[in-house]
Amino acid sequence: MTNTFVLRCRKASILSVTIALSLALSACGAHYGAAKIVSTPPGAEVINLDDGTVIGNTPVTMRWKHSSGDRQHIPVRLKKPGYYEKVSSFWLSMRHGSEQAANENPQLVEITMQKKGE
Repeated sequence: MTNTFVLRCRKASILSVTIALSLALSACGAHYGAAKIVSTPPGAEVINLDDGTVIGNTPVTMRWKHSSGDRQHIPVRLKKPGYYEKVSSFWLSMRHGSEQAANENPQLVEITMQKKGE
């Protein structure tokens, strides 16, 4: 065998292993979680404290995608006229393999706000 032939076989083997690893990692690379945030009273504005974005008004479902399956700590602030602002946090399970599965099975997060003057 020539050196060129051996080198080509090694390159082909390395390329095959690289492709197989890439495919395996991309299949395992995404984990999803969703939380349905419900407040008493309903209609509170929900703000994601990690980045300051307004998620929506309760009841609202938030979705996350993460490269690891580790639980994620999610801090939020709820605001509603006539009520004290409420800062709360929860651990979100990133147990779903697809966004659709996370949307169909959101984790329930219930938050009670205190009315001003009470």
